[in-house]
Amino acid sequence: MRKLKATPKTRSAGAIIVLTAALAGCGDGTSGPTLPDITGQWVGQVVNESSVVSFDFRLSANDRGAVTGTVSLQEEADVLSGTVIGLHEHPNVSLLLELRGAGRITNIAYSGNLFGADQIRGTIRFGADATLQLDLSRVGA
Repeated sequence: MRKLKATPKTRSAGAIIVLTAALAGCGDGTSGPTLPDITGQWVGQVVNESSVVSFDFRLSANDRGAVTGTVSLQEEADVLSGTVIGLHEHPNVSLLLELRGAGRITNIAYSGNLFGADQIRGTIRFGADATLQLDLSRVGA
C-alpha cells in the first residue's frame, strides 16, 4: 500500500474543506444580524425652567420599521394622551405624536437614536422654534 505524503497543496485543500464545513454550521439562515426592536414601554422626562413633563410611550414596531402606539404626557395635574406613528431605521427613530386634551390637538415631532437595546436619546420639537432634549428608557430593562 502506498503512503500519501502531505504537501503544502494537500494541506491547503484539507484546511479549506475543514473551514467550509465549520462555516456551513454557523448561522440560522437569516440574511443578517437581528436589529433591536423598539416594541414596548418607554418613559422619559423633559425639564424646563418651570416644570417637569413626563412622557410614557407604548410602541409597537413591525419588521419593516413602521412604528405605531400611544403616548401620554403629564405636567403637574394636566394629562394629555394620544397616538404615535413613525419609523425605526436602526439606529434612527422618528415619531409623530398627536396629543389630545384640554380642548385642543397638539402635534409634536420626536427624533432620536437607539443606544443599546434600552435607551433612545433624542429631542422633541414643538412648532418651528422650541426643541427640548427627551431621552427615553425602556421600562423593565
